[in-house]
Amino acid sequence: MTSPTSYQQNITEFPVRDIEKIHLPKDLEALKTILLQADKSGRPVYPISTGHNWGLGSRMPVNDADIIDLKHLNRIIEVNRELRYARVEPGVTQQQLYDYLEVHAPELMLNVTGSDSGSSILGNIIDRGSGKSGHRAEDLRELTVMLADGQLIGTGFGELQSSQGSFYKYGLGPDLTHLFTQSNYAIVTEAVVNLRVKQPFNLYLAVLDKSGLKGFLNKMAELVAQELVGYSLEIDSQNDPKIYELFEWGMDFNDKWFAWFVVTGHEEVLPAKHSVVTKALSSLVAELKTYPSSDDHSSSTPPVRVRIDRYHGQPNDHSLLATARKFGVELSGMEVNLDLYPQIPGFRCVLPVIPFTGASSDIIQYLESFSLARGLDPAISIIALNDYSLEVFVRVYFDRSDQSAISQAGTWARDLLSELKQQGIYPYRLDIENMAPYLQELKNPYTLLQCQLKNLFDPNNIIAPGRYS
Repeated sequence: MTSPTSYQQNITEFPVRDIEKIHLPKDLEALKTILLQADKSGRPVYPISTGHNWGLGSRMPVNDADIIDLKHLNRIIEVNRELRYARVEPGVTQQQLYDYLEVHAPELMLNVTGSDSGSSILGNIIDRGSGKSGHRAEDLRELTVMLADGQLIGTGFGELQSSQGSFYKYGLGPDLTHLFTQSNYAIVTEAVVNLRVKQPFNLYLAVLDKSGLKGFLNKMAELVAQELVGYSLEIDSQNDPKIYELFEWGMDFNDKWFAWFVVTGHEEVLPAKHSVVTKALSSLVAELKTYPSSDDHSSSTPPVRVRIDRYHGQPNDHSLLATARKFGVELSGMEVNLDLYPQIPGFRCVLPVIPFTGASSDIIQYLESFSLARGLDPAISIIALNDYSLEVFVRVYFDRSDQSAISQAGTWARDLLSELKQQGIYPYRLDIENMAPYLQELKNPYTLLQCQLKNLFDPNNIIAPGRYS
């Protein structure tokens, strides 16, 4: 029997939940049996895919519950090259689909995340995470979900099983797909996700002074809206572990931000786009480096190489390995699991979503000053979700063996969420500790309707109680 202990370990050092059983269904019939038994006994269950929800809870449930680990439901059911989609089960990892596509559809790629290659595709999408080419929830076409009574429901045209394949995600009538993202109404058993055609591109690294963030954001918003730059922008603070190797490479990092973005297009188009982009940014940045995707980047610093790979659709473990390495830990092995290495500092994160405008630089400054005033030096990444919104991934690191440091980081996250809410700034994802207190304060007709929907789909509240509710 699988031990609950490894499911209770988490890099964020949240207090452990009571987990009595770990269920590992190998097919939908086994999953249905587990749900029917849970519904009868009243013992809640919490589904996970691969459980790489770093910084937000890892594999732990929000409240006491048994775990349904869906890692064995890992079939790539279909890849449609003409309509550019993949139909996958929840246990399919980024690396698994990448390897499959390289053999069967090498012209196509997934919008991968900056997490590790062993993380699931569905876990991040269902929690509305971000990818290297925009908001991944927008990559969803259809879902198949299992209700607490074992009934399977398909969204979009999935329920009608169109013989033409998946090509119109809304179906007929109300669109139910996103009722099942960031919710606990059912268990997702299958998803149809967009694939993208690989294109030549230039990767850019812009180095800018902190004082130039406002002007840079304004100009980048224009370039993205004009479709000169894709939904690829990521801006990292100088102390972000993901980029510290830039400084080993000899790059100056005094009071700087480091911005990455991609311009795509055929070879004859890229030079024209490059000219427009460099002219638009020349007066706003201290330095602008260009890395064509067609070149050999074997001698480039790791942060450059891994981004080239990701924009080719190839996932990797660099973000996790670089974090560990910055703190003096060398990781190796097939699966990178931060939870299992207590010598790696833990981290707490807050994930506000803000407008894609230069005025939002004031919010970034506030996040930094709020943290520094509490003796914490935050690492901040700003990521474009689309052409009008930005995700901010702000986090603080702490010694996992120091209870006072763990407590300090927890207080920082709770207080920051509260302070931002008073300013009308809200998170687009929440960790398992803050879900209940934060959402309880948001009671309004909309959240009350959500409760009614939960009661409709799962009347005995056995699926992931407390998750975004």
